Amino acid sequence: MKTFCTIVTADYLPFAKVLYNSLQKNVPGTTLQVLVIDKNNFPSSDTFIIHTIASIAHTSFFKEIEKKYAHTNDSHHFRWALKPVFINYLLEHTFQQVIYVDPDIFFCGNFSFLFEKLEKSAVLLTPHWRDSDPLVNEENFLAVFKDGLYNAGFIGASEKGIAAIKWWAGLCHYKMERNKDKGLFDDQRYLNAMPVEFSEVETIRHKGCNLSYWNINSCKREIVNGKLLINGQYEPIFIHFTEDTIINILNKNDHLLKPCLDEYEESLKEQGVDIENWWKDLSLKKYNTAFYKIKHKIRLRTRIKRFFFKLAEKI
Repeated sequence: MKTFCTIVTADYLPFAKVLYNSLQKNVPGTTLQVLVIDKNNFPSSDTFIIHTIASIAHTSFFKEIEKKYAHTNDSHHFRWALKPVFINYLLEHTFQQVIYVDPDIFFCGNFSFLFEKLEKSAVLLTPHWRDSDPLVNEENFLAVFKDGLYNAGFIGASEKGIAAIKWWAGLCHYKMERNKDKGLFDDQRYLNAMPVEFSEVETIRHKGCNLSYWNINSCKREIVNGKLLINGQYEPIFIHFTEDTIINILNKNDHLLKPCLDEYEESLKEQGVDIENWWKDLSLKKYNTAFYKIKHKIRLRTRIKRFFFKLAEKI
């Protein structure tokens, strides 16, 4: 058996339902397991299954992680540290293949091939596909080394990957912090080492997966014969609608994803999310700050440096 899963707080449950509806639209009958970490009075259906903290209480590393993170001021750390715990629980109870996705992910294409890959692989990882050339976008290039090669908003595992998932759980228990001096970025940078430590860890090379602001240049959005394709060959499979992804689309830096954002917006409205105020808050928070003005200046300077570098190559 196979399934998707995600982890939310109760106030984020509408996002899990939007995720679920996008899965159903593209592959009807897909199940989504939802771990709600702070309340337990929500109904389940046959394919939208609610789990509580009590469900995973006896899974490896749960008690240690709960003791360390459940009562801190940052609830994100508890939720993020539970990703491998929840995946492991599902693999040890019923399912042979499990794909975890963050609740702000939205599917827009057929994802069946991901489970087909898990028939042969132990773990699936998705790269950020950040810029590989600092002359294109220096800030985004350097982020590869600060944030990690892989995005922890998606990870797939089969039964063969249980050892790798338990290893990841142990590291999440060890430390959940952002510390560039120690080379740490929450639960994410640990994934860099997973293909080294474990066999059959596969990097998904389909560039229609995990589209977001961080791969605008490497996963180029193009209209080919009236159809949106990535790098001229990949159909979009799922989009990671982080705040910066949404802002870049609204600000027309990533305008070809606007129809996808429109669909996402309508789905959120159907679940009662106050989109208008959320969009407004994002714009005020991000683009009316001195920090973002500096970022845009840096990007302009990077483009100028790239121009002169290319010019020097021709001389």
